[in-house]
Amino acid sequence: MNSTYRSQKQTKRPNLKVGILFNQPTGPLRGESTDFLAEVEVEDEVNAVQEALETLAIRNQLFPIEDDIVPVIKELKKSQPDVVINLSEGSFGDSHLEMNVAALLEILDFRYTGSPPLTLGVCQDKGFTNDILKMNGIPTPDYRVLRSVVDWKSDMPYPLFVKPLKEDASIGISSRSFVRNGRELMDQVEYITKTYKQPALVEEYIAGRELNVAILGNEKAKALPISEIVFGFDEEPKIVDYSAKWFKESVEYEKTKPVCPANLEQETKDRIEQVALQAYKALCCRDYARVDIRLRDGVPWVLEVNPNPDVSPDAGFARALKAARIRYEEFVKTIVLYALERR
Repeated sequence: MNSTYRSQKQTKRPNLKVGILFNQPTGPLRGESTDFLAEVEVEDEVNAVQEALETLAIRNQLFPIEDDIVPVIKELKKSQPDVVINLSEGSFGDSHLEMNVAALLEILDFRYTGSPPLTLGVCQDKGFTNDILKMNGIPTPDYRVLRSVVDWKSDMPYPLFVKPLKEDASIGISSRSFVRNGRELMDQVEYITKTYKQPALVEEYIAGRELNVAILGNEKAKALPISEIVFGFDEEPKIVDYSAKWFKESVEYEKTKPVCPANLEQETKDRIEQVALQAYKALCCRDYARVDIRLRDGVPWVLEVNPNPDVSPDAGFARALKAARIRYEEFVKTIVLYALERR
């Protein structure tokens, strides 16, 4: 009897119980007050996953992380879910604790969905991520990490791009992140280090088509249909900044339109998928992830790798599932199966 068949039988067990672990939105510990919007989206994600489990007739329980981790640990140990769907993106308003939540599940010996702690931690540090990508021969922008403006000693040509070293969801990114001279660079590095209380990543700006590749699977991981953000701006920077991602009434949001599947020639599509899968495997991603890419002169440049990406119904991953004709509840069932197969 093969493992897939065994797992399918497991999902039909009447006593199967799945937990949904997530961080309750709170005010961010650092950054701008509006950064709170990125956390609120977790509610849509949780509701969608829970609805999918209900459709699949799988018992489920919510495990919100609020202001103390001890009650969550006690409830998990009491309930003993067979699988925990890990939707946590941090704890107590601190996104840097994302890897710690997965580590806690490891210590408590629960099977859980998504990437392991080390992958989550490495991918959150964009400098480490770029180093690993480069070591594996994967095109990624040249970069420098600055803890202070006085650390800048480089001959990297302008324009450059400046963002927080350890944030996601476009937090800390705006049109000011695109810098064209030393003065703009110094101003933005100072803003990042003071506002977000962490180093700034200064990297080569890659002009080109903005693509993202959703990936599903493990040993036989596959790329889902490629998405593209089509920009309505005539001039650079053409970026998905925080306003474009979260402020639905903004000009930036209006002029960044997602298209899935992207219009690509087969040879280019194959090349992008190959690079995305290489990045996925190089960083030891598990179950599902999203790889952000810029296509310049036919070369796919990996900008970021996002393990455990947002899977809310209006997010890019769900858009790729729809383009692949994979029902949302089938995706949820699939990642539960992946976790059940793991010892």
